[in-house]
Amino acid sequence: MTEVAGVVGESPTFRSVCREIARLANRAPEGHRMPPVLIQGETGTGKGLFARAMHQAGPRRGGPFVDVNCAAIPETLLESEMFGFERGTFTDARQAKPGLFETAHGGTLFLDELGYLPLPLQTKLLKVIEERSVRRLGSTRNIAVDVSIVSATAEDLQTLVRAGRFRPELYHRVAVFTLRLPPLRERGGDVLLLAEHFLAATCADYRLGQKRFADDARRALTAYSWPGNVRELGNVVERAALLSDVPLISAPDLDLPALMSGRAAAATDERPEEEPPPTPERAGLLEALEATGWNLSRAAARLRIPRNTLRYRMERHGLREPPPSRRLHVTRAREPAAAADSARMPAASVATLPLTVHRETRPIAALGAVVAAPPPQVSQILGMIAEKVAMFGGMVEEVGEGHMLAVFGRDTAEQAPRRAALAASAVRRALATGGASDAAVTQAIHVRDSLVGVVGETIAIDEDSRRDLFGTVRSLLGTAAPSAVVASQAGATLLERWFDIVPAADAQFTGGVYELTGPARAPFGVRGRVTPFVGR
Repeated sequence: MTEVAGVVGESPTFRSVCREIARLANRAPEGHRMPPVLIQGETGTGKGLFARAMHQAGPRRGGPFVDVNCAAIPETLLESEMFGFERGTFTDARQAKPGLFETAHGGTLFLDELGYLPLPLQTKLLKVIEERSVRRLGSTRNIAVDVSIVSATAEDLQTLVRAGRFRPELYHRVAVFTLRLPPLRERGGDVLLLAEHFLAATCADYRLGQKRFADDARRALTAYSWPGNVRELGNVVERAALLSDVPLISAPDLDLPALMSGRAAAATDERPEEEPPPTPERAGLLEALEATGWNLSRAAARLRIPRNTLRYRMERHGLREPPPSRRLHVTRAREPAAAADSARMPAASVATLPLTVHRETRPIAALGAVVAAPPPQVSQILGMIAEKVAMFGGMVEEVGEGHMLAVFGRDTAEQAPRRAALAASAVRRALATGGASDAAVTQAIHVRDSLVGVVGETIAIDEDSRRDLFGTVRSLLGTAAPSAVVASQAGATLLERWFDIVPAADAQFTGGVYELTGPARAPFGVRGRVTPFVGR
């Protein structure tokens, strides 16, 4: 098995990319810059991992590796983050701050999603690359910088150049050497290799004991198209391993989405609108939107991008939500009979079913997260949290500057507290394995029986219940230690069955605060109280 900085594979296309990285790394003398490299590939193919692999294998492996997502940082902050600023440049500039170019001096600067860099900043970036110096905002002097530039994009930059959305001079500067990463669907047997790799890593990190895939799970893994590529595969395996209480993971445990046949939609009298030319990014966006029933929050979490970024990309690719009669309906692989029946139902009849309105009480779990990190990382971490929330069936309800609130159990009450806690654990694991050593994410969980209103497929939490849920979560976050995962007594009572829980030290909160220190180490199949619970 060939493994490069956490990327696993044996397919010919994978080996070819690894050989190109080795050739690049060996050509530059020790301590010198590598030529600028552009990595192209669909979302989730591992562009960031390959960029880090090039840095670690290259002549500047001892220097810093600094990554910036050009699509995640607001345009108003991007210039100051990249180039730095002097004291007094703007209202909050109480002291001078070096930019990312200065931070990466002597190492590698990774510019992810370069295609989303605004045109004015493209001009400034070109100047910095050509002159090998940077001028902070508010300064009159240039500072020499010596960095290796690695860029990545899911779009075709040459197409953007022809459309006037990307400067041709910058393209030629950053694409001296180009790596094209294949999508997972073109990597053959690597799907199972990666799945086994992710399963072993998940079991080790969560102390789950040894698990393996059943034959039907292996067939499902190889049959699925993986629009989210390696990232989606890793999330699916992690979720299945955590939610399965037996050592053998079967196909239903994977819970892979299966789009129904589009024949029903094609049977309508409506003429399809002319669509823009297909691109890998457009295809990935469309598949994520259709797989989530055009729910933008779920689609954004699935693609691991902020909701506003998804809206921008939809507009850029001319993607608009279709009318109900032309919308693909989503089912799950574990419900083949229901899928077949629905596929035979005319689309118009599905769209015109009478709506019913009723209210009911469900146990709803709320998860809150507060992010403390350098500004360039905050948006990326919030996107990662949204991905983990969606991974375990939750819904993001509120996103603000450095915080997020989500609920579990709105669609189904099945194990809502456990799913919220597993999402929190997955966030903590992603931070630990992703190298975000200077970031802290504090998380809190609260559970209560809440009144929900159901109108057709729309489910809304009663405002009083929502206010109480999120108010309690905010209070818990205010008392928790940085990077802790805490729960109210109501949440801890329901979670002690699966998790190690201890009273939180020095936390002042009515009813008590309890910290989740890790999944419970009970044998599979054990139910009921598995650890003593203190403080009830």
